[in-house]
Amino acid sequence: MRVTIVGCGYVGEALARLLRAQAQSHLTLTTTREQRRAELEALGDRVLVLKASDAPALKQALESADAAVFCMAPGGVRQVDAGVYAATYRDSITNLLELLLELPQLRQIVYTSSCGVYGDAAGGWVDERSVVVPRDAHAAVLVESEQLLAQARSDQRRVCVLRLGAIYGPGRDLSRRFKALAGTTRPGDGQSHSNWIHRDDVAGAMAAALAGAWDQTVNVVDDQPWRVADLLDRICTATDLPPVQWSGASPEATPMADRRISNRLLRSLGYELLHPTLSGL
Repeated sequence: MRVTIVGCGYVGEALARLLRAQAQSHLTLTTTREQRRAELEALGDRVLVLKASDAPALKQALESADAAVFCMAPGGVRQVDAGVYAATYRDSITNLLELLLELPQLRQIVYTSSCGVYGDAAGGWVDERSVVVPRDAHAAVLVESEQLLAQARSDQRRVCVLRLGAIYGPGRDLSRRFKALAGTTRPGDGQSHSNWIHRDDVAGAMAAALAGAWDQTVNVVDDQPWRVADLLDRICTATDLPPVQWSGASPEATPMADRRISNRLLRSLGYELLHPTLSGL
């Protein structure tokens, strides 16, 4: 199989390493940074420096691909800017749609979205059939991009959207991420749920989607949602740091969406999680 990974960053690189180890794919890898070219050339058969929002460059990356995995992410501090989100996701998918007539050999598209598209469920369970309710401009871009990508599906082309939980893993361990909160007082009560997935399971699910020709939307989260307060207590205890305190509801603070994300469909498709619960706590 000839596979193009569009956006070979934290999860894209992990997928490239996995597919390279399986030695069954010809890999084209893309990055937006020239300084990453040498590193990625060890993993792929072809490396291109481009932005997927550049239509001619995207066409070059996809022109011989049987399958494409879109796992782009905004870079740097500009992640807070919804406009950068739109350029990264919506504009890239718009370019893809305009190119499809010139890419008849492209039979599989896998796209990483986010569980952030779901609204609040008051702590209840949500699955892929639940209504998406974007809570901010960033999530609205993700929903729009998913809806656009659905237009690429046909009798000859499969489209799989993977909605990811919060990602952790090598270089992004939970203790390092949250230790700055130790000893602080946070608004609210910390009872909202968080939903996580290890980077290697993101890569594994993307590889499974390619191998299994998945043609649907699939939540990619582990088995155990955590209440935020419980997670922070566990981290502070494990690292011998003072606990986080909670001040109760605050009219100035926007409450977190409280939902538990189901991975039942992921499991039913045969994927076995490498990290079914949070590792490293």
